[in-house]
Amino acid sequence: MAQKLVGFLKLMFPKVPLIILTTFSHFAYGPPKPSWSYKFSLTVALMRSFIDHLNEVPIKQSQVISRLSDEDAPVRPGAIASAAIISQSYREKAAEHMERLLNLQGIDVTKLGWDWRTDPKGEEPLLAEWTEMESKDKRHSDDRTILYLHGGGYILGSILTHRWATAKMAHFAGAKVLSIDYRLAPDSPFPAAVVDALAAYLYLLHPPAESGVSPVDAANIVIMGDSAGGGLTFATMLAIRDAGLPMPAGIVGLSPWLDLLHSMPSVLTNTVSDYLPAEGFTQGGQGSIRRLGKLAASVGPEYVLLHHPDLPEIQYYASNAMLSSPYVSPLLENNLEGACPMLVIAGDGEMLRDEALVFAKKNASASPTLHLLMYDDMPHVFPMFESLPSADHALQQAGDFIRSVTVGGQPLANKSSMRVGVDGQLRPLEENVVAGWEERIGKLGGGHHVLASLQ
Repeated sequence: MAQKLVGFLKLMFPKVPLIILTTFSHFAYGPPKPSWSYKFSLTVALMRSFIDHLNEVPIKQSQVISRLSDEDAPVRPGAIASAAIISQSYREKAAEHMERLLNLQGIDVTKLGWDWRTDPKGEEPLLAEWTEMESKDKRHSDDRTILYLHGGGYILGSILTHRWATAKMAHFAGAKVLSIDYRLAPDSPFPAAVVDALAAYLYLLHPPAESGVSPVDAANIVIMGDSAGGGLTFATMLAIRDAGLPMPAGIVGLSPWLDLLHSMPSVLTNTVSDYLPAEGFTQGGQGSIRRLGKLAASVGPEYVLLHHPDLPEIQYYASNAMLSSPYVSPLLENNLEGACPMLVIAGDGEMLRDEALVFAKKNASASPTLHLLMYDDMPHVFPMFESLPSADHALQQAGDFIRSVTVGGQPLANKSSMRVGVDGQLRPLEENVVAGWEERIGKLGGGHHVLASLQ
C-alpha cells in the first residue's frame, strides 16, 4: 500500500502546476462546458496531459506505458470473463476476403506502405475474451452477441483497457460480448485491424466444433466499438457488405473516428473541451494540422496536398495514399445501400464531434436505419467516465438499440438525429450544424483554404 502511495505521489508531483492552473481557470473563468464539475475539469486536464505525453514519446514507449495487466484492469464485479483464441484459419479466410476487396476497389497494394500478407504478427494467435453477466435479467438472450472493438487510435488499447465497456454492454444489452486484441499500428497498419475484425466475425458465424462455442446467427450479432474501434466497426461492416457475407444485425459507434483526414472543424475548435492530443494522433505530431498549414501555404490552392513530395505520413494506421479509402475513413463512403442499422453516439464537446454529425447528415436520405445521439457537453468516449449521468444513459441507449435490432426486437424508426441534455432529455438536432462540410469532406485538414488560413 505504501509503495503504491509513493508511486502515485511521484506521478502526480509534476502535475501540480497543471492542477493549480486548472483550478484557477475553473473557478475564475468557469469550466470548459457548463455542466462540468471541478472534479471533471481536473480529470479531463490530467487525461489530456497524459495522452499528450503518449503522443510526444516514441510510439513503442507509448505502447509500453499504456499497457495494463489483469491486476490493473480486473474483471468487473458481477461479470464473468473467459479467454478465447481465434485460430489462424479465420485470419487466412478474412485475408482472402480483404485481398479481393482491395482488388475490387482498384487499390494498388504497393500504396499500403507494407507487405500486409507477410506480417509476422499475423502468425501470432488472435486473442479474445468472452464477457457475460453472472446474474442475467429478463433482458438477456443467450443468442444475442456483441463483437466489441476497442479504441486507442489504432496504436493503443487492448481487451483489458476496455473491460469497463464489455461488462457494461453485457449488462445493458443482455448479451454475450466477444472482444479481441486486433493488431495495432505501426507494426501492423491497415488493413490488419480490419482483417482481424473480419476473422472474429467469421469465428462467431462458424466457430470450430471443438471450441464449445455455438454458431451465432448474423441476425443476432452487433458490432460495436469506441473511437478508433468505432471507426473500425463501420469499416468492418462495409467490408462484410462488400464481401457478400451475412450482414450483422446492427453496429454501434461510440465517438467513432470516421475521418482520418481530419477534415472537420471540431478537430481544432473543441480542443479545450476534450482530452485528445490537440491535433490528433498524427505520427507524434509530425502530421499535425498546423504543421500541414505551413506546407499548404507554400503551394497554390489547386495543388492536391496529399500528393506533395514533402508531405509527412499523417497517421500511424494508414499510409497517406489510403486515408481516403472508406475502409480507413468510413465518412467517405458514398453508398450505404445494403448496410445494416447504425447507431452513432458522440459528445458535443469532443474533437471528433463533426465527423458524427456529418456522417448522419450526409446519409440522411440513404435507405439503412441510422440514428445519431449527440450528448451535450460531453468529451470523447464519455461513457467511460462512470460518475457522469450521461455515461450510463448512453450505454443504456446502445443496449436498447442492440436489443431492438437483434432477433425478437421492436422495430426502430428509420432515421433520427437527437441532442441529449445532461438531464437525459432528448430534443431534435438542429439543421446545418457543420457549416461548409461539403467543401471540406475528403480533403486533408479540410482543404487548402482551411490549412493555409492557420498560418
